Amino acid sequence: MEDFSLAALKALILANQMLTVGIVSFLISAVVVWRHWENVSYFLIRVWHSLPLIGTVARLARKPASVDGDGWINHEVTLSNVYYREYKKHLKGTDAYNASLDYLAKAGEAGRSPRPAWVLALVLVLVLVEAMGFAYVLAGWMNMDASTNDRHLLAAATALLLAVASAFLAEVAGHSLHHNSLIARARHWWQGEEPSKRSRTLKANKAINLEDSFSDSDKPDYEQLLARLKDVNSGVSRKFVWLIVCASFVACMAVGAFVVRSATLDSIETEMVNNMRAETTAQSDSSMGSPFDLPEESQAINNEAEEATIDDKMQAIREASLTTYVMLSLIYIAIQGISIWLASKYHFAGTHSKTAWRLTHEYATAEEMLDAMDQQRTAIASHADDKLRRLQTMLSSRDHTNSGVLGALEGEKSAHRNFLAFIEYKAGTVPPKPAPQATQAEPAPAVQPAVAQAEAALPSTTDAPGQTGAAVKAADFHDVTGLPEESLAAASRALGVDEAQLRDIREQQMALKTLGLFPTKQSA
Repeated sequence: MEDFSLAALKALILANQMLTVGIVSFLISAVVVWRHWENVSYFLIRVWHSLPLIGTVARLARKPASVDGDGWINHEVTLSNVYYREYKKHLKGTDAYNASLDYLAKAGEAGRSPRPAWVLALVLVLVLVEAMGFAYVLAGWMNMDASTNDRHLLAAATALLLAVASAFLAEVAGHSLHHNSLIARARHWWQGEEPSKRSRTLKANKAINLEDSFSDSDKPDYEQLLARLKDVNSGVSRKFVWLIVCASFVACMAVGAFVVRSATLDSIETEMVNNMRAETTAQSDSSMGSPFDLPEESQAINNEAEEATIDDKMQAIREASLTTYVMLSLIYIAIQGISIWLASKYHFAGTHSKTAWRLTHEYATAEEMLDAMDQQRTAIASHADDKLRRLQTMLSSRDHTNSGVLGALEGEKSAHRNFLAFIEYKAGTVPPKPAPQATQAEPAPAVQPAVAQAEAALPSTTDAPGQTGAAVKAADFHDVTGLPEESLAAASRALGVDEAQLRDIREQQMALKTLGLFPTKQSA
């Protein structure tokens, strides 16, 4: 690169087309992977489990195995736990959907969204534009003793570093700006409430978890907002540190760039004036001895006119250059302002706001979310069952000295240990080993007569709504999984069931639906 210009940059790109395509492709791929990291990471986990020799299934099959008290092989538990972590991410019901909407509304961030891809691309373009502007300023003054190529490379690296620093400061300043707007909103609500109802000082309450969003519905709006806002200081005051740092940096860069350009202009002016005067002197020398020479008085007037022409020309160049330099500094300030505004617009200041947005933005209703998560759970269970069968097949082909492992790998017992059975085993609801169940169920006949005697001893007033729900079985009851929290009281009165019992029935049905056991299929 003999000169730092767009033409030289274009020539460099064309001379290294494969490298340029590779770098651009890598950057685009990195952005796509970052945006869809959860899906990509789960896909990589499945691939890693399936690899021969070094994959998780292959390595577990080579290790010594043992059996726990419930009949599960330790390697099966290790493998299933990986898929269980993914499975739990999709164990969300209508309550979680409604709580997420409520959380965003109370945090003052309903309707917001994370930064889309086009905004990220715009920010990258702005960073590159700033880097090129800085490079033009620094190219002529970076280490004058270095070679031209080294000086240009050093200028480009320094300019890119300054552009990244500008983008980072604009990002954190935008976050502070959005945070301060929410603090100001909470203070406005607090000051607008009646003095007799509000606290003497505004303070941050204990943080509210996403699933507990409805728990503070009876509190004032400003308390709900502050309970969801992260990084709230003890005085509930706005933060200006990053805003001041960003403003100072931008001002220094804008003024510094103008000063450097002005100094460059001075050196250029000096060189241009000397060249013009040298040309005038050469013309005067070439005309000496001519019969048409001007008298000394006329020659002096002519020289003064040429000097005035040179001064006027340089003055016009200087005014135009300084105006251009001011505009370039203003453009840099405008770019920083746009970056700060974008960072403020696409930022979540709530502690769990981003998680709540992820849960709700893809689905128009809670039922749509339940259907989608049911499909995702089914897919995860299928993937886990496939890896479990591979592991069991590999373990069966090995020689085992542990008799418990040999017994657990028998066809019928092995088929019983699938991923849904592991979920029951993990929850501790239904032990997967059949033999202990029969042994533990023996005392039941002795308990049931006592329960029947107690029910027979009840007075005839057991027809009250609070009692009828005691004998209701959740699997045989009406489907109340989609019933919202605020409708429980009315539904309990309509169905003749106590509200607490109806809530318990709903929780049992949601757990059964997760396991695929509700609603039950009715026989013809």
